Amino acid sequence: MEKTLFSTPELAEWLGVFHTTVRRWIEHGKIKGIRVGRNYKIPADEVIRILNGYGISLPEVVSKYRHKQKNEAKNIPPSGGYRGSILQKLLIVEEIGDPAFVCRKESILGANEAFADLVGLSQADLIGVDIAEILVEGSGEGIIDFALRRIEQPNRGPVDHVAFLKTGKNGGENVKIAAGTLDDMKDVFLVVVKGA
Repeated sequence: MEKTLFSTPELAEWLGVFHTTVRRWIEHGKIKGIRVGRNYKIPADEVIRILNGYGISLPEVVSKYRHKQKNEAKNIPPSGGYRGSILQKLLIVEEIGDPAFVCRKESILGANEAFADLVGLSQADLIGVDIAEILVEGSGEGIIDFALRRIEQPNRGPVDHVAFLKTGKNGGENVKIAAGTLDDMKDVFLVVVKGA
């Protein structure tokens, strides 16, 4: 199985810079990275973009990924690919200022630092956690049901969903949640906590 995420020290070595420089580029938005605990991971597509931009030949481990992607692209319809991937959703959640997370059905795939701070867990600890461990559903309607209804009927019904936090600094308080999907992945949801 080829690597799809690379560490800041790996990219730094290929670029000939310090890993703290790569980290700073990620934090300033020059490079897309996924925060995992205290560290960042850089998607292979982003590594390829950066190395190509500097005219640096791809290391073997990155070349293997690129070769596989090119072969798979021949069999993928035009709407597929990176644009609607789970990885894209994980990258997007890091760019949101409000507490936010990405989940598949009821399992959290990743969360931004603001959400981790809100619920009192690390970003790494949130991966794989069931939403029911973090939020108590209000009004008998699940977040997933709310998100699906918003997708099917975007102009009907409430814009926000109210849920109650079980944990963290706002534990026991209700919060407003906006949820939805991106592109064609109807089982993966981006959830944003508003006004926390």
